[in-house]
Amino acid sequence: MVARVEADFAVIGGGCAGLSLATAIASTAVAGRGAAPRIVIVEPRERYVRDRTWCMWPVEAQPFTAAIRHRWSRWEVRTPERTIIRGSERLPYVHIAADAFYEQALARLRDRGVEIHLGVRATAITDEGDRVTIETSAGPLRARLAFDSRPATAESAESLAKPETGGAVDEVNLLQHFVGWEVKVDGTPFDPSTAILMDFAVPQADGLHFLYVLPFSPDRALVEATYFSESTLPTATYEARIRDYLGRRFAIRDFAIEFRERGVIPMTTAPASPQPSPRVFDIGLRGGLAKPSTGYAFLAIQRYSQEMAARLLRAGDRPPRPPAARPARAVAMDRVFLSYLHRSPERGPDLFADLFERLPPELLVRFLSDRASPRECLRVMSASPLSAMTREVFRSRARWMRPATR
Repeated sequence: MVARVEADFAVIGGGCAGLSLATAIASTAVAGRGAAPRIVIVEPRERYVRDRTWCMWPVEAQPFTAAIRHRWSRWEVRTPERTIIRGSERLPYVHIAADAFYEQALARLRDRGVEIHLGVRATAITDEGDRVTIETSAGPLRARLAFDSRPATAESAESLAKPETGGAVDEVNLLQHFVGWEVKVDGTPFDPSTAILMDFAVPQADGLHFLYVLPFSPDRALVEATYFSESTLPTATYEARIRDYLGRRFAIRDFAIEFRERGVIPMTTAPASPQPSPRVFDIGLRGGLAKPSTGYAFLAIQRYSQEMAARLLRAGDRPPRPPAARPARAVAMDRVFLSYLHRSPERGPDLFADLFERLPPELLVRFLSDRASPRECLRVMSASPLSAMTREVFRSRARWMRPATR
């Protein structure tokens, strides 16, 4: 049970963002040889199990490299008219196993004396000026600063994608929503050297839609039906798309489902609110750490966590200014891309295919990882439908010229 205690930092929600930040704060304090802060995490789940998938390109160092379980040096994007295969031996696409990430993060936190209270749900967070009070299902918790990383349900993700804008700006609000199955099959239909990042050669009646396939071995793969649209669909719709795809693409009729996942990620041009009050910070999806045009978040979470931990160490007892969730030029590019997808969803498959076909693989990876230079961003624009994208720049100018941080 959480007693009425004082903590330096309260982390609300012990998912990827919460555990990553707590790990970074604890590690930075040790490296800085300061007094160890008291960190308390409250998390509603009662135990950690494999519950999701994180993937990325390793464009920079991150503290959970040991949790990588699979790598693909080739990546496929497919439309009804063409198949593009690109790749990089130096920057393979990598898969981080959630159970391995949780195991490593929890072990480091236990070693640093961080308190983790499982089965405890936060119901309210109040900034009282000199401290924050968090009302929880186990009683109140008081802390000097609070970091809200509560994960989104499908309903709350739709709310995050449609924030209050006061009617001043016409924001684009889409969702990336998906259901995935890890399947085990008889035979060897999968090519474990190639990750299928987007296969658009599937029915598009329910919105911009593709299948995503991570082949872990010739007889095992994670297969996800993914949509970019304004609202989620019944579970049966995603599952029917997966079954149909396995049959048409791989001639698979019988299989065992060994793992299931479902996710909803906001794809919005509306700015996030990283600091809703002086002593409360939003992180994770709430803080805008997922790339809106793709949903990639793991590396952004690690960058934010390391920088926030360093700022906390420098700030002492004062609340620091939060780091930018993402680079300003990446935010601007995503706003243009989302505006284009919103206005012309039928052109989405060719837009992504053009980028993979026309750009050098490692430049594309840097762009997708928010590490492209200004000159490289211009190359990305030139690889896309330039005239239409230029129109989106002017249509979106009022949005993307706003500061990336508040």
